[in-house]
Amino acid sequence: MKNTRVLSYIVLSFLLLYGCAGDDKKPVSSANDMGKIHPAKETKKELLALSEEILSLLKESDFEKISEMVDPEHGVTFAFYADFGNPAGYGGQYVNLSKKEISENNDTKYLWGMDESEKEIEMSLNEYVQQMLLQSWGMEEVEYSIITFNEPAENFAGVFNTIHQYYPDAKYVEYHSPGINEHSFQSLRFIYQERGGRWYLIGIARDVATL
Repeated sequence: MKNTRVLSYIVLSFLLLYGCAGDDKKPVSSANDMGKIHPAKETKKELLALSEEILSLLKESDFEKISEMVDPEHGVTFAFYADFGNPAGYGGQYVNLSKKEISENNDTKYLWGMDESEKEIEMSLNEYVQQMLLQSWGMEEVEYSIITFNEPAENFAGVFNTIHQYYPDAKYVEYHSPGINEHSFQSLRFIYQERGGRWYLIGIARDVATL
């Protein structure tokens, strides 16, 4: 009887040991694993928050703080119309400013583009932001009531949004104002590209109904 109890104890111990070893083979979810499951959601959350901060800083004309988010090599390209990256540059050549130029925010005048009457829009950085990005053609403040991620709020005939055509790895956040009719809409797009595991601002494009 004693030998039987000893044998039963050995068998039971073996089964418990085997079961524990089997548990070690089961995958265990960690915080890092969860982050890897939905990287797109994390990117969207990050860039939406970053864009909200940049828009707020533009309103405050805090370009020194904005410069900290600018790509160190590319700088920021300002597209007067929606065709960001297009070599033809509808409306004129793009304005590209480095981190340092953004930070300095001096009174230097840049030729940002032309309207359909070929009137040249020449302004300082802050004037351009206040009158062309935060206002509609320098006439009235724009209320950006719709926010989208990596896609336009609406597709309009006219100058095409070419961000993904020329920057396939870029992501963008769009602030859109539908306006009172199809000729008064305006969009503001913050464009980002990843470098060394961090997303940097590489472009700001406006999409408006041409005059």
